[in-house]
Amino acid sequence: MTFTLSPPVRYAALLGLLAALLLGGGMTVLSHTESSAATPHVIKHPYDVGLKKKTPALTKKHTAHATRPKVTKPKATPTLPAAPKAQQSSAVLAAIAAGLPNAVASALGQHRIVVVSIYNPYSEVDGIAFAEARAGAQVAGAGFVGLNVLSQAQVGKLTQMLGLLPDPGLLVYTRPGTLVARISGFADKETVAQAAQNAARGT
Repeated sequence: MTFTLSPPVRYAALLGLLAALLLGGGMTVLSHTESSAATPHVIKHPYDVGLKKKTPALTKKHTAHATRPKVTKPKATPTLPAAPKAQQSSAVLAAIAAGLPNAVASALGQHRIVVVSIYNPYSEVDGIAFAEARAGAQVAGAGFVGLNVLSQAQVGKLTQMLGLLPDPGLLVYTRPGTLVARISGFADKETVAQAAQNAARGT
């Protein structure tokens, strides 16, 4: 039995087949478009090929340890033996042997004639007498020593030998420890110089 389609039916069938093909192709294109939109295409720059991002190396900070300067201890200076005390001259020893105070004996070690002023530090007159005696000794080129009459350490030996000392007073000594002049009371520099000069001449 032969089945024959009329021309209008054949046209309708062809149109339906064409519509199906178009619908299927449209769905395929749509699916490809969506996948392309979901996964964006990344365009690489030609200079990016083969290049690696260089991460700057973390440089370790080296803590500079401050080197303490070496403290050089000064070398110990060798201890030198103490210098022996200068031997006292024979003139000083002779004056000490004569019983004179150390100050007067030391002066006789340097000068042949020594003027000794006895004074009270609280007396104005004694202060003037002290200054006159010192000036007179300088004029005569003699040694000079001032002794405080209130100091037992200074005048104790003289008090034992001479008794009560004048205040103010003047004593003139010559080597080795001889008392050659004694003046009680005030004496100006001319009188003192004259007494020292007379002692130097032995008169």
